[in-house]
Amino acid sequence: MNPVRIARSRATIVRWLFVALFFAFAIWFFKLAVTKEFHGEDMITYAERKRWEAQASLPAERGEIFDRLGSPIAINVPSYRLVAIYRLGDKQDPKQTVIDFKRTAQELAPVIGMESKELETYLIENKDRAQVEFGKKGNDLTLDQKKKIDALKLPGIRLIEEPKRYYPNGVFLSDTLGFVQKLTDDVGRIRLEGQMGIEKQYDEAMQESYGARFFEKDVAGGQLVQGGQGITKEPQDGTDLYLTIDHRIQQALEMEMQKMYKEYKPKNATAVVMDAKTGDILAMTDRPSFDPNKRNMKDFTNFAVSSRFEPGSTMKIFTLAAAIDAGVFEGSKTYKSGSYNYKGTVIKDHNYVGWGTIPMIEGVWRSSNVMFSILTAEQLGIDRYKEYYKKFHFDQRTGIDISGEVNSQSDLSKSLNAVITSWGQSTAVTPMQLLQAATAIAGDGEMVKPHIIKKADHVDKAPYKAETTVVGKPISAEAAKATRDALDGVVNGKKGTGQMYKLDDYRVIGKTGTAQISENGKYIEGKFIHSFLGMAPKDDPELIMYIAVDRPKKLESSSSGPVIMSPVFKSVMNTALQYRSIKPDTQEDSVDLEAKVTPSYIGETAGAAKELAEKNDAVPLVLGDGVQVVSQIPARGQEFVSGERVMLKTASTFKMPDLTGWSQRDVKKLVSLYDLKLDVIGKGFVTKQSARAGTIVKENGKLTVELAEPKE
Repeated sequence: MNPVRIARSRATIVRWLFVALFFAFAIWFFKLAVTKEFHGEDMITYAERKRWEAQASLPAERGEIFDRLGSPIAINVPSYRLVAIYRLGDKQDPKQTVIDFKRTAQELAPVIGMESKELETYLIENKDRAQVEFGKKGNDLTLDQKKKIDALKLPGIRLIEEPKRYYPNGVFLSDTLGFVQKLTDDVGRIRLEGQMGIEKQYDEAMQESYGARFFEKDVAGGQLVQGGQGITKEPQDGTDLYLTIDHRIQQALEMEMQKMYKEYKPKNATAVVMDAKTGDILAMTDRPSFDPNKRNMKDFTNFAVSSRFEPGSTMKIFTLAAAIDAGVFEGSKTYKSGSYNYKGTVIKDHNYVGWGTIPMIEGVWRSSNVMFSILTAEQLGIDRYKEYYKKFHFDQRTGIDISGEVNSQSDLSKSLNAVITSWGQSTAVTPMQLLQAATAIAGDGEMVKPHIIKKADHVDKAPYKAETTVVGKPISAEAAKATRDALDGVVNGKKGTGQMYKLDDYRVIGKTGTAQISENGKYIEGKFIHSFLGMAPKDDPELIMYIAVDRPKKLESSSSGPVIMSPVFKSVMNTALQYRSIKPDTQEDSVDLEAKVTPSYIGETAGAAKELAEKNDAVPLVLGDGVQVVSQIPARGQEFVSGERVMLKTASTFKMPDLTGWSQRDVKKLVSLYDLKLDVIGKGFVTKQSARAGTIVKENGKLTVELAEPKE
């Protein structure tokens, strides 16, 4: 077809389209003119109503993070941003704007940590602006600072409330937990966004959703007392995360690791405590670390999952287990230690000369490279060794629910590499891969997947609860027990390399490790990664702990690992076993610390509900003088730990209990039940409360509590 005709046809179509739209709009306007209705309502009435109608946001909170027992790890607290108003519109008002710069600076400066002259100069330099902020000095102000500033009653000085993430424990799980940053969204609201670790990985789930409400306003824009109002969108808090971490064990680990790091100053260090039965990560930390409140970071690496290195002799645990499972390990069989020639390559023991001709079980205790080379090359066989390597999942990531996990690095296509891997060099693995593999040794041969998220309280869907996941069975239960028996002499025998890790009250088994460090294809002379993988109690291990120290600056030698690391291991493992209620010597089953499910108390009489709660090992608190329970926290179906408070609401008013010693979490339960506005000062446990015990409190009231850390 002629291009000119095509163009004319298209132009005609466009013209008719505009004609059709014109008539459609004309008909619509004619209808409005005749009927004077819009959305089925008189237009004048509709316009008048809209003129006096306004909309406001309903706030919501980012999800918080707790440990396995409900202790707070990352929580939301209010903070305040300081603003100086110079003009309202184009006018200055002595009562509402900053005019007296000198007085303002003199009274305000001490509260925000500035020199009064410096602040006065800053205010004068910005006087031509409508308003000004104060940078870092005027951001993240505390409630205590707000109260002091409010008391000054300075014209034009205003405080804007903003959300703030607070990490009450400071340096605590930091490299895993991460941190958040304040960002401004499209409508000018401040929100918190995860920038690293769990905070970033689960940011979408923890993000809050603001609600909206409409109200009738007066001429000044304020809400009419008798005006109409309603909610157009309900606010929704973000998902709360509960970790498998036990804050008591984590605190012990942080303290001991910091002492070690301060004394020996290694380049890096990592330690993890794991439940051998479930794969729950009970504690983990790295050095160097940081305080997420200050973000004083020197390193962004979570070494337990994001760093791989040659593990050294801790790898011998799994070579031994493979040989026992395959039926080729004979502990009483002798061999000549010192050196071993494998296809032209001479492999030496760590002391270079060996211990003469000794039984193979003694080679386990003494961590003989020669014994494990013979065991792999001549008895287990290279091909079968590679099969067990895969059975222990050293060729794949664990899939732990922590971001940044890397895989191992190996080349077992060469038989020499396989032999060297069997005693801990040539192949690089992660600490988490070693820990996962160790669960097969600690149990009945089944290997369980490590995880750190215990549960998540979803608002919009069913709660998530982690379950123990068996990812393989590389060895039999009999082989696992025999491996534990063989490892016993490493720690508890006179010839073992791990004697310094022995505990007085619990029988520890495990394996020491010392690995050379490869850089640019060559091993660094005189520099090592020291490690220990231990478990206890020996006959039925409850806990597994791994610790590694990379290139300590003090006391560095191939044999210094136990001196550096054993104080950390012994203190933390002993503490953790006691917290798990493992009795010394008898080693009975641990006390069940798992949470229970809350029943419904609603509709029960106050007395019956209290009795039922006590039977469930909860601590009931009946609120109000009503006959029946009308609301409760925790809600039906939620989990609670024995000894946890259960709030039972029976009326809209109640007598304020004595909150002394309460945790912030319990206070927030009470506040939530009665829609109270809460102000929190400090951290720790309640020492003071604004509403005295016995005071009658109504719904939607206000409560201020002061917290303090318990004194030793």
